[in-house]
Amino acid sequence: MELNSILWGDDSAEKDENLLSYFVDTDSYGRLFRKSKFLVVGRKGSGKSALRKKLANSFDQQKDVHVVNITPSYSSIRNIVNEESFSEGFGEEIFFQHSWLRQIMLDSLSLLGHKAKGKYTANSMEFARGVSVELNRTSKDLVENISDVLSRVKLKAGKLGDLGLQLEKELRAVAEVDALEHHLTSIAESGAEIVIMVDDLDLGWDNSEVSNNMLLGLLAASSYLMALSRNIHVFVYLREDVYSILMSKTQHSDKYRNVERIRWSKGSLINLMERRINFNIEQAGEEPSDRPFSKVFPETVGTHNTDNWLVERTLSRPRELIQMARFYTEGLQGDKPDSEVLKACEPTYSSWKLDDLCTEYSNQYPNLSTIFSFWKTKFFRNKYHLKRDEVDEMLFQVFSEAEVNQSWFNDIADQADFESFLHILYEIGFIGDFVQGGQGGSKTFFSYSDRHEPRFEEVQIHPCFRKSVNTVERMR
Repeated sequence: MELNSILWGDDSAEKDENLLSYFVDTDSYGRLFRKSKFLVVGRKGSGKSALRKKLANSFDQQKDVHVVNITPSYSSIRNIVNEESFSEGFGEEIFFQHSWLRQIMLDSLSLLGHKAKGKYTANSMEFARGVSVELNRTSKDLVENISDVLSRVKLKAGKLGDLGLQLEKELRAVAEVDALEHHLTSIAESGAEIVIMVDDLDLGWDNSEVSNNMLLGLLAASSYLMALSRNIHVFVYLREDVYSILMSKTQHSDKYRNVERIRWSKGSLINLMERRINFNIEQAGEEPSDRPFSKVFPETVGTHNTDNWLVERTLSRPRELIQMARFYTEGLQGDKPDSEVLKACEPTYSSWKLDDLCTEYSNQYPNLSTIFSFWKTKFFRNKYHLKRDEVDEMLFQVFSEAEVNQSWFNDIADQADFESFLHILYEIGFIGDFVQGGQGGSKTFFSYSDRHEPRFEEVQIHPCFRKSVNTVERMR
């Protein structure tokens, strides 16, 4: 097999038609399949959507299980977030809770009315079939449903606060929650299992009060629905940074702490690669290999074992590893691994990863790219291992000379708050906290892999960013 013909799969799980052929069954998948969690949390590219696709397929194979997929579009969420009415007294969590209840229950009843036969509660199934026919087998778009609720509330009040003690009662009435709830619960209690998957919630999310309340409303609606029947289960997929922000803004964070955090070990990441390699080998008409990784990758890169070298250059997320593998194999000729080609693709991959990082955190920390552009020119050929006085001197120059002009940065720079800025760089994965000595030896802790309270006496720039910011290769 020509190694440059390997297809590693689409970056988007939804578009990867072969995903289920090489999906890796992790512990996370097992717990979620048993429905022991409802919140699925992971960083961008960690495999949340792949898990959703696999779970949806698995549940679909079960008798009397009905899977409802809800994936709002970017434009839908942006339209909601930019709606002036929500910044003028309607954008509260309780409003979005009832809007989501309406959306989810209508979607569920539409699916049941279209798919299910007459073996469940007759009156409620007749109601569900009516919903399905009226809505042409699918509920309205999220924007339409929220607009409906909003317009009905506006007829009753100038803003939500004007409804006073009747607020929840009025919202239930205008969202028609009671009738929808009655019929959905009746069908569930007569034997239909309903699994609801809500994903792609970071699309259009901008860390505004409205967008955060919209997501908090979803979490409240999900908890409410699952309390109605043991046969109703909701899965909500959230980016880890979005989840952390939401928990800091609600008084009910204790209700949402039992989450499934997606974590990958080195072994599981290499297993993921090997499954994809063997899939390609079989597609080429050859026998699968017992050691597929060594068929494609060299044993070492310089003095490092290749599996360690590769995983160290990721933030332990599959998408990063797949992207680096893609850069590598596209540069190969023939059917033999080549360590020089692998090493040569590192700068391209590192630049891609830095751009990806800036995009991931563009809502929390706008203009990060400006900071890193300044960094790689101002500190060209600097070392990647820095003591605290060295990194403070560098940050002083960043604060003084980098033209970021964003409030989050200006507030830190005006106070010369090195500690806060280091915490941001640590949180996003750009630096790790280097801890000297001890019985276990020296170690660099990164935010994505270890529970650790950083001290920042010494720090290291993460290996996957070193090429993109022009550091030297050795500690020195």
